[in-house]
Amino acid sequence: MSDARHRSGTSRWAIRPRALGALAVASAGLVGAIVVTGQGDVAAASEHRPVFDDDFAGARGAGLDPAKWLLDGDARHGQLDGDGHLVVDRLAITRKAFAEPYGHAEARIKVRRVSGPWRAFGAVDKYGRVLRGTVDTLDRRADRTSSRDFHTYAIDWTPQAVVWSVDGRATLKLTPDEPGLPIALVLNLATDGRRPGRMEVDFVKVTAGTKPMPAPTQPSATPTSATPTSATPTSAAPTSAAPTTTPPPKPTSPPATAKPTTPPATAKPTTKPAAKPWKAYTDYKAGDLVTYKGVTYRVKEAHTALPGWEPSNLPNLFVKV
Repeated sequence: MSDARHRSGTSRWAIRPRALGALAVASAGLVGAIVVTGQGDVAAASEHRPVFDDDFAGARGAGLDPAKWLLDGDARHGQLDGDGHLVVDRLAITRKAFAEPYGHAEARIKVRRVSGPWRAFGAVDKYGRVLRGTVDTLDRRADRTSSRDFHTYAIDWTPQAVVWSVDGRATLKLTPDEPGLPIALVLNLATDGRRPGRMEVDFVKVTAGTKPMPAPTQPSATPTSATPTSATPTSAAPTSAAPTTTPPPKPTSPPATAKPTTPPATAKPTTKPAAKPWKAYTDYKAGDLVTYKGVTYRVKEAHTALPGWEPSNLPNLFVKV
């Protein structure tokens, strides 16, 4: 999905490296099917909800569900193992393209590959074209490549960005040239121009909607149960004692005129906004202050925070203050 040899920092996705040869060739054969189904089968939702789910339950030797997937090759290149896994040795693309502006796709995959999580779980537009844009490496250490164990790959997208993560740690961010394009998901077997012999997939799930995913529920501030003090003055009970006559006060000298005092200096209002704890799925604007692990950061660029976008991981979006 990125330059096959992208380095740390920001780079441009030329989208034509040898690493994408297998993806590009296979996608070309599936473009027509994605276009046909994508035009009438683009997902639409008014709220964030599940829009795709395949747990690959079925008998050993059964093929991929053709209502959900397009396979580069015949059925024998993508079969169920009878234990809830898909075993595939060709590229497979979701038949549905997801048009919601916000979404989260997740897959549990075991595959041998070189660096780049998109090499296991990728994204193309609804016409089968590889997404074009600028990529930032967020955390190279998060990109595990072992084929001995399953790892959870995730793709989170907004109108402005597509972010890949591995086992909950964000590793790549794509800023697309064409924001908001509907995307289809790819079980991608491209590995530097070669295909590994085997990929096992436990599940693929997608939730999406027209708004960002809701932030974790926080206990709301509720009024205290204490009874507020009544503002109505209480009536004092009249005393039963008869009023006493008091002698008039003796005349006194007029009080000395008090010297005018200088009013206390009014404290200047603090212009520095209060820093709030960083939270995922929160809209931040440039200049906002947030705290994360005891450190205060200033937001450099307006964005919607996603899981894995902690201030310590994104120096292009946050700066310590």
